Amino acid sequence: MQYFQYPERDYIYKLIYTYYNDPIMIKIKDIEKFSMYAIQLPCLLMNEKRFLIALTINDGYKTGHQEKLSNLRWKSFMVRALNDESLFSLPVHNYTIKRDENYMIDLSIKSRNPHISIYSTKTGIFQVSLLHTKNQEYEYPNEGNLVSALETFQTILDWV
Repeated sequence: MQYFQYPERDYIYKLIYTYYNDPIMIKIKDIEKFSMYAIQLPCLLMNEKRFLIALTINDGYKTGHQEKLSNLRWKSFMVRALNDESLFSLPVHNYTIKRDENYMIDLSIKSRNPHISIYSTKTGIFQVSLLHTKNQEYEYPNEGNLVSALETFQTILDWV
């Protein structure tokens, strides 16, 4: 599916949904002007739950509506480890980590504080934020790539 208003974003949308094998996301709620879709990811740690979360402009669908990630034009995309029990009943979607060079988009530190590190890309069309779990300003390195960021499970992607 192409997003004609911002065609330069199509590449990133496709990278994200192919990285996760295009899961079927479930609408879990509306928050002000946004709709939130989520799915659970597998985790070998018993006390940790991991999720994909996509925020879209409010779409008018009811809670429980299902949509492939490839059909969602998200405004913010998150890969998070959360202890939110309301999400624990979501189905688990399996994927394998991709090591293809297309996913190795370079990230460089833009700003940081004890709670978050924000990275920019060369293209400048999106930014990646990594939430700190230890309240240490230098929890993450100055440079990395998209795969390493996604696999921290403390990741937020936003359009610039």
